[in-house]
Amino acid sequence: MLYIHKLNQLTPKTAEVESVYLIRELKQKTPLPLKEQQMENYLLEFTISDTDRAMMMQAVPLVQPIIDQLKQMLMERNPLHESVNIQRAIQTLEEMPQALINNINYVEDIGAWQARAIMELTALFNTIPKLRSKDQKVACDQELNVVFQRILRNKDFAFNFYDIINEAQVQHITDLHEAMNKGYFFHFTLEEELKKIDFNGIKHRIPPEKMQQIEEITKDLFHIKRGVERAYQVNMRMVNYALILFAYVKWMMSEQL
Repeated sequence: MLYIHKLNQLTPKTAEVESVYLIRELKQKTPLPLKEQQMENYLLEFTISDTDRAMMMQAVPLVQPIIDQLKQMLMERNPLHESVNIQRAIQTLEEMPQALINNINYVEDIGAWQARAIMELTALFNTIPKLRSKDQKVACDQELNVVFQRILRNKDFAFNFYDIINEAQVQHITDLHEAMNKGYFFHFTLEEELKKIDFNGIKHRIPPEKMQQIEEITKDLFHIKRGVERAYQVNMRMVNYALILFAYVKWMMSEQL
């Protein structure tokens, strides 16, 4: 896509612009009359996969145990730890579970619909050039609205991403995971800060059991990050899916006699 690179960038205006070059591609790869197999092949990349589901579902149960461990660290009041950073990490992690669960529910709904969508979409799009009466056009428009509302989670032509994984969660979990490799949960002394000593330079003074705990948390954070990133990728895929279908509709309407 040329102009749509974030979830909030899908609008009727951007869709109109993007559809200009998309229609040329659609005409080449799925010529009229539309056939189910050609449509299926073209839209295959937008299909929800078992891997999509698995990666998101794997992330959810990992979050709360880490939050519990971090809260326990705060209760210890150990000068070894950087309490402010631990509190920030808890806040970041608390953003994830419900957004992931909402995303999984969304993906399950889309995945179940996609099992029959190609047949429905092919038939629906093929009827558009043949529409004549006002009632026919209204009925078709209602069917299209149902399709776009399902994909975009919205009655307007814009993706409703506020309660699922979006750019904010991706950035926050990425920042946290990267910070873990820099000793984010450990306190650096003023001398260490002034000498610009990195995490590797202070590991010698950190008890092995504390290091092991952080390493295990970091590993789990990696899997959480993967799940969050995959959820976001799926959401962007659905934005692009809606855009492709918009281009089909625009193309079909231009074919009306």
